[in-house]
Amino acid sequence: MEPSDAEAVYAVSLAAFHDLDLRLGGRPEPPGRGSGAAHRVGRFLRTDPGGAWVAERGGEIVGGALAIVRDGVWGLSLLVVRPDAQSSGTGRELLARAYEYGNGARGRIVLASRDPRALRAFARLGLELHPAVSARGTVSRPAPGDAVRPGTADDLPFTEAVDRAVRGAAHGEDILAMLEAGARLRVLPERGYALMRDAELRLLAAFEEDAAATLLRGCLAEVEGREASVDFITSAQNWAVGPCMDAGLELHADGGPVFLGGDVGPFAPYLPSGAYL
Repeated sequence: MEPSDAEAVYAVSLAAFHDLDLRLGGRPEPPGRGSGAAHRVGRFLRTDPGGAWVAERGGEIVGGALAIVRDGVWGLSLLVVRPDAQSSGTGRELLARAYEYGNGARGRIVLASRDPRALRAFARLGLELHPAVSARGTVSRPAPGDAVRPGTADDLPFTEAVDRAVRGAAHGEDILAMLEAGARLRVLPERGYALMRDAELRLLAAFEEDAAATLLRGCLAEVEGREASVDFITSAQNWAVGPCMDAGLELHADGGPVFLGGDVGPFAPYLPSGAYL
C-alpha cells in the first residue's frame, strides 16, 4: 500500500460495508469517516508499512488490509474487498500477508464484522471467538462519572500503563493519532481512561471493573440526549452492561465478535478500538 492508495481503500471500505448491510441487514461495523480513515492509512504506512497491503485488478484497487504490531501484539485494523471481487481469493491473500506481518508476535487481536466468510477465515487462524453485543440508543438517563476529567497528551504514559495491564501492549502514540482525528480523551485519575468521538465510545481501559463502569457512565453523561454507541461488549465486559442500560441504551446482538490469540493480557476491563484494537 502507498499513501496515494488511501482514497481508493476508503472507497472499497464504503462499498464493502454497504454490501454487507444489504446482505445481512442490521448494522455492520462502520468503516469510519473519510478523513479519519485516510489519517489511519497514512499513520500505519509510517509505523507498520509491512502490514499495509492492497489488491489490484485491471489496474484498480479492489481490496485492502491494514495490520499493526504494538509491544509484540499483532492486530488486524482493516480487511476489505470490493463486492464484485469477493469470493475470488482476494481476501484470503490479503489476510495472509497481513497475518504474516505478525510473525513472532506473542498475541493477536481481530475485531470482526458479521460476514460469515470473514468469520470462517478468522476462525481458521486458530484464534478464540468471543461473541459480542453492542449498546446504542439515545442517552436519556445519564449518571455522572465522578472525577472523570478531560485528558491531554501528557496523560500518554498513564494510558500506556493501563494498556499493558489490560491487554499486554500499549497503544502508545496511536492515542495521539486518535486525538488528531477528532477523539476526546477522558481520564479517571490513577484508575483508567476512555476515548470518545462524537457520541461513540471508541476505547476504554481501566485497572478494575468499578473504574471502567465509572468511566463509561462519565462518557455517556456528556452526550445526554444524543444517539450513543458502545461496541464489542463480550462476556468478559459484563461490567459495561449496567451503565449502558442505566443510560437508556438498548443491547443489540448484530455486531461482530472479537477474536483473540496468544498473550493479550486479561483483555478486561477493556472495550477495544475498531481501528487501533
